Amino acid sequence: MKSLLLIFLLLFVEFMPGSVFSEKDLKITSYNKKKQGSKAPKKVFIRSFNAYFEVFEEASAKTSGSKKERANRTTFTSGTSTRMGVQIQGVDVPDFQQMIDEAYESFVNQLKSQGFEIMTADEASQFEYYQGWTKMRGGASSDSQVEGYIMVTPTGYEYLVKSVTKEGKEKKGGGLVDPTPKISKELENAFIADVTFAFPFVNLDADASVWTNSSSVKATIGYRIDPFLDPSENNRSISNFGSSVIPTQVRFVSGLDIGSSPLFNAKVEPKKAVFAEGVFKDKKIKEVTQAQTDMFSKTSYTQLVMTSGDQATVASHFADCDRDAYVQFASGAMKDMIDTGISNFFELTQE
Repeated sequence: MKSLLLIFLLLFVEFMPGSVFSEKDLKITSYNKKKQGSKAPKKVFIRSFNAYFEVFEEASAKTSGSKKERANRTTFTSGTSTRMGVQIQGVDVPDFQQMIDEAYESFVNQLKSQGFEIMTADEASQFEYYQGWTKMRGGASSDSQVEGYIMVTPTGYEYLVKSVTKEGKEKKGGGLVDPTPKISKELENAFIADVTFAFPFVNLDADASVWTNSSSVKATIGYRIDPFLDPSENNRSISNFGSSVIPTQVRFVSGLDIGSSPLFNAKVEPKKAVFAEGVFKDKKIKEVTQAQTDMFSKTSYTQLVMTSGDQATVASHFADCDRDAYVQFASGAMKDMIDTGISNFFELTQE
């Protein structure tokens, strides 16, 4: 049962000006078996702390050309190809970096204020599970993790990855079964913290119609914080804990129970996407390519018809945003989740 402290915090999050989430927007997991929260050492290993900001998305659609024979004519219909690439404009990497730095500073300060020690990447690497892993330094943005997104990690933060590809993509290890409880047990039941945020800004819908002989791409601008990021959309790829889905969450895990379940699991995550209003100038963008049709009269001799191939339209668009409104929304969302997540964590460790 939630204490009055946690309930009051959620009400505070709901009604304070500038907050992004209300109580109904957040799902809170509070699981503490065998009083693991109070038995575990007051150490936290921050395994991951990052945010993904979408900066570009593209999509394309096409139709094939056709030829129809009639008694006295031949009709050629060209193929179509429509491509749209939408890029964000108004915010940039320094803005993303500042937001994640401020969120991390608040996160660490709140933990330390309650007497929790932060286990470093060097300390964690001494345990068997992390033998041979690579230490990464935060503060450098990366566009190699998820196509179309910039991933930022806090300045001064160090973390471990299993390997890094030549393209710069980080591989975190794991598999179909969540390894976090096992890692915690090996790290002498230290709390494992994972903090991740995903901020898409656009959805693209591609369509090709043989009935209208056209192809189109429609962009819907919808800046939001999502419950998860699925890199498999639009042929994206990523290796992230053995799964393609990256959850938005503030999570603390400790101990290993039966199977692969944790003894302690304190997690805060969005129930659904929460959208920002008034950040982007445009809400919809659409490009359509219509096929070209030509008819040729038949003659008594062989006729050679040369065509130039597909008719193509390549569209490039910039989605202008209000920088201050963009930053205010993302910073507010991260603050709401961190404050609620840490309050939930503190509450469980006192039971």
